[in-house]
Amino acid sequence: MKEKIVVHVCCAPDQAYVVKLLRDTHEIRCYFSNPNIEPEEEYEKRLADAQRVADHFGVPIVAPTYKPHLWENAIREFQHTPEGGERCRECFLLRFRQTAAFCRELGWPSFTSTLSISPHKSMAVIEQAGRTAAGEFGVTFEPFNFKKKDGFKKSVALSRGLGLYRQDYCGCRLSKRESEARSRR
Repeated sequence: MKEKIVVHVCCAPDQAYVVKLLRDTHEIRCYFSNPNIEPEEEYEKRLADAQRVADHFGVPIVAPTYKPHLWENAIREFQHTPEGGERCRECFLLRFRQTAAFCRELGWPSFTSTLSISPHKSMAVIEQAGRTAAGEFGVTFEPFNFKKKDGFKKSVALSRGLGLYRQDYCGCRLSKRESEARSRR
């Protein structure tokens, strides 16, 4: 019997690699919790690709109602901080709390996140937020580090093969602004 795990999905390219990697050993339910993504058209675009990936691999995916005000409230006092800092920690915690609540609702024991595939995200911050959220909801966070063994490179290749949309910012308006500033330089 396969171990049950909820996979928090940040985007379809990362989801594809993680689902492909875990599907032989785990029963997977994907959860697209991303109230940080703006504008809503971007959110819908990313969700549509996540649904395509779920359909491709034959795994269910659930997305809560889009509520960007939850993200705004969570990071309000950290808006001035750069990507990778306190605002990301609070963003992860918000999304992981939603995922942990979903996990508990399903009666499944654990969850993980595709966020750990990114070379731009701190595994320590992801793990701390995951364990905090899991503890609050009586489930377990599995701290898979999907960037190991060229995970990011493999996700890029797989997403190209599947024709997935690859974004150039994490999804939030602050990250988009930082990405645009880097492009202008």
